[in-house]
Amino acid sequence: MKWSLFLLALGTSAFVSEHSELFSTDVGPVNITPIHGASFYIEGAGRVLYVDPAGESSYKAGPKADFILITGDGPEHLDTAAIGHISKKNTAIVAPAGPAAHLPRATAIANGETVHAGEILIQAVPAGVGREQTNGYVITYPGLRIYISGDAAFFPEMKAIRNVDVAFLALGPDALSIDDALKAVRLIKPKTLFPYRTLEGNGDDIRKQLTIAGTEVRVRKWN
Repeated sequence: MKWSLFLLALGTSAFVSEHSELFSTDVGPVNITPIHGASFYIEGAGRVLYVDPAGESSYKAGPKADFILITGDGPEHLDTAAIGHISKKNTAIVAPAGPAAHLPRATAIANGETVHAGEILIQAVPAGVGREQTNGYVITYPGLRIYISGDAAFFPEMKAIRNVDVAFLALGPDALSIDDALKAVRLIKPKTLFPYRTLEGNGDDIRKQLTIAGTEVRVRKWN
């Protein structure tokens, strides 16, 4: 099933912090800014996309959202106060069916379904066995594909997630272990990898453990 959501393009300039990451696309730069935990936002193609907003106090400096992606229903992925803080009248929310039922203006999408936001294509992808109420997402800009795992378990079908330029793999007790994250990296083969969510231990050690040929691992501070 394909849903078309028509959003107003932004004319604002990008908010860039010292933690922001900039990538080139065929439609101009895409800027990715980590916030904390599982949360970050992406600016590009005239739109602002937030992922898993949680912790209202962390959202005072950034721009308002055109689009909010929710990966799961845990408090670290879905905070209604934070969502209210970053939302505009026409902010659209995409989430798995469970969380979507409790959110205003939310569209529930299942694995394989897509949403269009102008030149941006968003596809929900599986998060593994037992994670039916968790979505991963592949966000495609012209010339750039971004994969966000959410709290995924490792599953061999990850090999179907292809041509990924930038991958965000969540680490932690409810997400991927380092060993499973490395298996995922070997299947997906992203050009750039950001481990996120729960980063325990030395950042340089995490980077070394997840590095394979052809993949640059960037371990960044998630406040």
